[in-house]
Amino acid sequence: MFRWIILVLVLTLTACQNQPLVLPDLAGQTQEEIEVTLEALDLEVDFIERTFVTLDESREFIEYGQLKRIGDPFEPGDYITVIVSASKIDETIYYVPSLLPYDGPRLLESFFEFPYVSEHPDGLKGGGKVFEVTLQDNNGCVDGDTARFEVPEDFQSYTNTPYISVRFLNFDTAETFDGGEEVFGKPASVFTCDALEETSAIYLQTDPGDFLFDRYGRTLAWVWIEVDGNIELLNYHVVRAGLGEVMYLYGAGETDTTVVDGLTYTEWMYEAERLAENESLGIHGDLLDYYWDYEADAPNPYTWP
Repeated sequence: MFRWIILVLVLTLTACQNQPLVLPDLAGQTQEEIEVTLEALDLEVDFIERTFVTLDESREFIEYGQLKRIGDPFEPGDYITVIVSASKIDETIYYVPSLLPYDGPRLLESFFEFPYVSEHPDGLKGGGKVFEVTLQDNNGCVDGDTARFEVPEDFQSYTNTPYISVRFLNFDTAETFDGGEEVFGKPASVFTCDALEETSAIYLQTDPGDFLFDRYGRTLAWVWIEVDGNIELLNYHVVRAGLGEVMYLYGAGETDTTVVDGLTYTEWMYEAERLAENESLGIHGDLLDYYWDYEADAPNPYTWP
């Protein structure tokens, strides 16, 4: 009798060992929970966020990728892709920037008639001219204060290329480059890129008080965008939203050429910064950067695109 019991146990264990491993149902689990579940099964897992699908929780399980389904067999060590829902932003703790009602300088029609550049013993300076450009396809947006544009042919005699990198004048945003990421760098980048991609027209304006190019060869310019039929200064918008600080004032925005309603461009930029500080927006407030992991003091791997 005892020998029969041992034989049954051996056969049962053998059957369990031979039973195939199958992908579990992850319904209701969030990304962090999914990682624990699948890593316990000795699976390598990667995630894809469907930003247009919102469920009860941020980054909640939708389905497996790579044509995999719940119940499909797998082997330990397999690579599995999981599709999760969009991340939700809790506006009570995170700062969600947007284009505020515009209260900055107006674009004067006379600026379109100015020259691109003015001669200077040490190099070309801007002439104050406003001219229309196009955001470069693929990687046109760089970060909160830099972008790439296609310029008109008559401006190419100064740049020797139809595509230029432009450093926005008179302010600076936090960095986003690999290895140098900073808090509020990604919100500034998203804000600027969204504004450039959603506008119906983009204009650059060179500045008579500063050189045409910086030391890295980037064109220095004021950047204007069309918003609901009005042309507004994007440099002003970024600082007004609390995403940039006024700095690098090497003469730009301080000449009589760029005076609108009694204020130079530089004075307008300081006004934007003052209003942002008074309203505790962005870098001037207590709300958090949605893309930043404050415990690790590094980009949040779940939200940083």
